[in-house]
Amino acid sequence: METDDQDRRDGSPTPVGASRDQVPRDLEGTVFAGRYRLTRLLSAGANTVIYDGDEVTSHRPVTLKIVQPDLAVTSTFRERFDATIRGVAAMSHPNIAAVYDWGEARFGADPTMFVVIERLTAGSLRDMYDRGRRLSPSQALAVGLEACRGLDHAHRRGYVHGELTPSKLVFGDDRRLRIVDFGLAGMLAERQWEEPSSLSTHVARYASPEQALSLPVDGTTDVYALCLTLVEGVTGRLPFAADSTVATLAARVGKLMPVSADLGPLASVLERAGRPEAHERSSAAQFGRSLLQAAEKLPRPEPLPLLSSGLFETPPERLRDPDDPTGGVVRPSADDLVITLSDDDPVDEDPVDEDPVDEDPVDE
Repeated sequence: METDDQDRRDGSPTPVGASRDQVPRDLEGTVFAGRYRLTRLLSAGANTVIYDGDEVTSHRPVTLKIVQPDLAVTSTFRERFDATIRGVAAMSHPNIAAVYDWGEARFGADPTMFVVIERLTAGSLRDMYDRGRRLSPSQALAVGLEACRGLDHAHRRGYVHGELTPSKLVFGDDRRLRIVDFGLAGMLAERQWEEPSSLSTHVARYASPEQALSLPVDGTTDVYALCLTLVEGVTGRLPFAADSTVATLAARVGKLMPVSADLGPLASVLERAGRPEAHERSSAAQFGRSLLQAAEKLPRPEPLPLLSSGLFETPPERLRDPDDPTGGVVRPSADDLVITLSDDDPVDEDPVDEDPVDEDPVDE
């Protein structure tokens, strides 16, 4: 590979013609940051370039997300990035992608930031939807429950994802769902939200009404996005999608989430989680408990086909009663719920669609 005389911080040369404000797309086979051998380019966009790689000393498989340098030009951004990712790394949870490392690197004279996460090779919900797959209500419940566990854990620690989409719900070879890009997604999206018309259509389609109105976000913003994702998975149609970004954002403001008979017992749960007013929505913990209540009315889900690991069998066997004479109806007990509610977030004793909901959000 041809090079010029400007070396990067890790000692490898900068390719000829590489833009000083872009991460090169031809780094496969090189060692990045002195400790990661990059093996495959996964994607390159306006915000990040993503590579699969291996840690040189341990050979541990990883995925590296490298921020485009034009986003990391200020020391304020880099310091905030460090603090944010440090907090996410300490947030260990089975349903949040593990953060192994992060730091600063250089391409020529331009500093940038990177984060290293566990490699997840079984694909995302977006991959599944793009292959024409749809979810049964039981499958949607299983996916939603795992996502709620991860969201609730993060919200209690003050972290809001802010850009939850089907591509951010990813499965590992162990068939467990992880949420990716906590902390990172919100930081990178801020500049886009300064001018909503410049947002990518993909991000706009899963935005909440408060995001569309440029209002503050909280944990219920993620709940709304998860609700959209599950409705899309079951019905094959994404609510409020329109011809343009601006129209897509406007379509959800003040509008109830459209639910149909296809959703079965999930309809009332999703209607509440997808209310246009943030203070009327379920928290992630409430959403998870409501899903468990709805599970009593649903049959056992068929496994979900994943890209490399085959099948994702959920809910886990511990949520099923092997002696159930009804032939596989999910029978969760209260003790099976991983989500632990705080004292100011009581469990609803009445039906899941009772109004009003708790006014005190979990993530405050």
